[in-house]
Amino acid sequence: ARELRKEASRLAAELRKAREEAALSLGKAMNTSLASMAMEGITFSIEISDLGKIRSTGADEVSFLLASGDMPPGPVMKIASGGELSRLLLALQLSLPQEQIPETLIFDEVEAGLGGKAAVLAGYKLRELSEKCRVILITHEATIAALADQHFVVMRNGNESSIKEIDGEERVAEIARMLSGNATLPEAQEHARKLLSEELTSSSKNRKMHKLMYK
Repeated sequence: ARELRKEASRLAAELRKAREEAALSLGKAMNTSLASMAMEGITFSIEISDLGKIRSTGADEVSFLLASGDMPPGPVMKIASGGELSRLLLALQLSLPQEQIPETLIFDEVEAGLGGKAAVLAGYKLRELSEKCRVILITHEATIAALADQHFVVMRNGNESSIKEIDGEERVAEIARMLSGNATLPEAQEHARKLLSEELTSSSKNRKMHKLMYK
C-alpha cells in the first residue's frame, strides 16, 4: 500500500507539472485571441491549486480566472458578461488543437456589446475558426453577417417561425436592412454590396461558415 501511495503521488506530481505547462500555453494563446477581439483590458488565466490529497482526477483543482483593469482575478462565471463568455469560448476554440474542436459550433450574438471595428474583428475570428469546423452564428451585426458563406433569415409570424436561405439581391436587401432598418434605402444597399463584395474577394473555398440572422 505504501508503494502504491508513493507511485500515485509521483503520478499526481507529473500531472500537475503537465497541467501547469498547458495552463501557461493555453493562457497565452487565449489572451492573444482576446486582444484581437477588443478585450485588451481583460486577462485570462488558469490557476492550478494543490488539493493536498489525491482524487481520481489527480491532486489539483483547476480554476479559470478573469481579471479586468485593476480588479483582481476572479472566477470566469462570476465576472464575465454574456458577450464576454461568448468571446472567451471563441478564443478557447481557436486555441485548442484541431482534434479537440467539435465538428459544429453555434454562437449566439458573440458580438454583443461590440460595434464598429471591434465587431468586425470578432467576425474575422469566427471566420478563422470556420476554417477548422462548421460555425453557425446568430447575429444582428451586418458587418459580421456579410462575412458568412451562407445567410439564413429567421422570421416569426404569430406562434410560427420559418427559416429561409437568401442570396443575391435578397441578401443585399437584408444586409441593407440590418445596416439602416430600411432594405430599400439606396445608400444602405450600396454599403451592403460593398461589404459582400469585399467578402467574396477574400473568401476561401474551404471555409464552412454559416450564420443565422433574426429578422
